Amino acid sequence: MKMRKKTSLLLILFFASLSFLPADSFAEPVEILRFEPGDTLEEIRAKIEYNGYEFTVDNNWVFDMQAEEKRELFSRSAPLFPQMLDGYDGVSPLTRRLGERPLPSSFDWRDYNGHSYIGPIRDQGNCGACYAFGACAAAEGAYNWANGKYDGNCADFSEAFVAFCLSDHYSGFDGCYGSDYDYQELSGLVNYGVCNNAVYPYTDYEQACQSSSWDAPRTTFQSWHRIGCNDTEAIKTAIMTYGVVDAAVYVVSGFEAYSGGIYQDSNTSCYSSPCYYTPTNHIIALVGWDDNGGNGYWILRNSWGTSWGESGYMRIKYTSARVACEAAYLVYQAVVSTIYVDPSGSCNGNTPCYSTIQAAIDPADTESVIRILQGTFNEDIIMDRAYDSTLSGGWDPTFTTQSSNTVINSLTITSTSGTVAIENVILQ
Repeated sequence: MKMRKKTSLLLILFFASLSFLPADSFAEPVEILRFEPGDTLEEIRAKIEYNGYEFTVDNNWVFDMQAEEKRELFSRSAPLFPQMLDGYDGVSPLTRRLGERPLPSSFDWRDYNGHSYIGPIRDQGNCGACYAFGACAAAEGAYNWANGKYDGNCADFSEAFVAFCLSDHYSGFDGCYGSDYDYQELSGLVNYGVCNNAVYPYTDYEQACQSSSWDAPRTTFQSWHRIGCNDTEAIKTAIMTYGVVDAAVYVVSGFEAYSGGIYQDSNTSCYSSPCYYTPTNHIIALVGWDDNGGNGYWILRNSWGTSWGESGYMRIKYTSARVACEAAYLVYQAVVSTIYVDPSGSCNGNTPCYSTIQAAIDPADTESVIRILQGTFNEDIIMDRAYDSTLSGGWDPTFTTQSSNTVINSLTITSTSGTVAIENVILQ
């Protein structure tokens, strides 16, 4: 049977290639071969080569699942009662940030200013709760960025609480049985919040809510919002401004077996109405991007453990697998009056603590006080929006910054009395 199937594929490739050849010359193919359910690794590799893709595949626990098991795992589906909301409150703060700050050619929350603002890869196991992992990844990224938490101090929220407790209050997601396209799990993070993973650790089987987890402290979020379909610049801006982004993909055989390289497939359009109801079957998170000289890709964070892909991550072309059709972000409003800066990262135990001035300025808002340890900081600082905050030398608030967009080429804290000297201020 395997021999006959392989021979059939080779014949398909042969005749497909002939169909693209004009009578008088060779030509590039105008169509590509799609990945299909039941593809063998040999068939996937043949399609990758034929289509000119640049990624590799291999056996892994997801690819090796039985078809019925995959149907249970890939359980994201259209809602029975569509809400068709643009976001939690319909007003996206992202709109005023678009074009406000130049986007770098690459960005990665796993390594921002030498620190990681997202924890280790998770594994959802045989439970269709990918939506809980995507939501918690976005929540952790937003919370960490807003509060200056990185490396070993990153938040670790409970996917189990989302899947098995918050689901009791919503119809759009249900434990191991998946979720729909309305992102009600994000509404749950806004309305009820989420406890830490230490309170309710995740196990990959259907279960009743651990009721005691409701008594633990919970972190709530201000709002969540959708990002325009296939709007690469908006998704980049959301990642860089608010943190890790929640997103959905349409998984096919090539995606399942991915082992490295830049993933690509033919599922690139957001064709439904509304566009964010284009069929997808799995939730992931986006932690960054790389324009890669015109062959740009997202850095996709999966929830299938570190044995899948590139240590649990995937580099995926900007529109492949419908990855940019249904992205959404969370807003965490940090209740912060004072922010501390110390190159050592200690700040004498004061929080939130950042190791650079730029990292402290980015989440600051009007009336925030940024207290900077005495010393010289050799960094270019971009104040990317107009607001009045206070920079103070030696952690003594006596200096107010300009409220216009400013690039500061050097900032020297000259004494513990709060005297601040600014050199080479360039107004833009």
